[in-house]
Amino acid sequence: FHTYYTGWLDVNFRGDDPATWLWVGDQFFPAPPPGESIRMYPPTIADPATPGTIFEGASHVWRTQDWGGSQAFLEAHCNTTNQFGTSDQLFTGNCGDFVAIGPSLTAASFGTRAGGNMAALDRGTDAGTLWAATSNGRVFVSKNADQAPTSVTFTRIDKPDQPTRFPSSVSVDESNPNHAIVTYDGYSTTTPGQPGHVFDVVFDPVSGTATWTDISNDLGDQPILDSAFDSVSGDTYVSTDFGVDRLVKGTTTWIPAADGLPMATVSGLRLTY
Repeated sequence: FHTYYTGWLDVNFRGDDPATWLWVGDQFFPAPPPGESIRMYPPTIADPATPGTIFEGASHVWRTQDWGGSQAFLEAHCNTTNQFGTSDQLFTGNCGDFVAIGPSLTAASFGTRAGGNMAALDRGTDAGTLWAATSNGRVFVSKNADQAPTSVTFTRIDKPDQPTRFPSSVSVDESNPNHAIVTYDGYSTTTPGQPGHVFDVVFDPVSGTATWTDISNDLGDQPILDSAFDSVSGDTYVSTDFGVDRLVKGTTTWIPAADGLPMATVSGLRLTY
């Protein structure tokens, strides 16, 4: 239902016809709000539990709860192909109704690894758990991301021995919103005091802390591009510049995800059941 590039974000209320795409990215393009930083490919996810909710990462996490705005208004004024009305409101600030939730997750007030912008987002299947990671290596969990914007809180859970490299993905366990796989780009040789590429992370919402287990094992020192956790089997999948690997639950050896896969870069993963 959406596509994005450099903050671009379209929604579609009418199936998969590109002619009916509606622009809702005014908060991010052609320029983000003052003081806000956004990636060329910003992390953007649809809420798996609450239809209409979309999260996009910049310096804050931003959220809409109605697919970006009124369908009638968007179709009359923000259709990128003039399929319905006009495109007279594009880039005026009126196409889209995303709002920042909680504090800036890149702010110095959270301590070390400040700056950068949002690198990864993922939601649990409960009412309000949202995981977020910043490009400088911070990792956060919110337990009330569905609440009023100023009421949303985030707990920082990374520790000094986690890599300072770019967090390439967060994959939340659909059966347990407090459990996720967190992966890192880059090479451990550049952060010898903070090695590792794939971590199994369990958040304790009572203590506000998390247990990190490095499950990189025999993957080798290579960038991880994305991950997917299978909550049914308990297996973990990661993609790299050379294909897709799988760690079967209870084992410590990574194997190819399937026979006959080509040796090729795989930038993204998604599990379907």
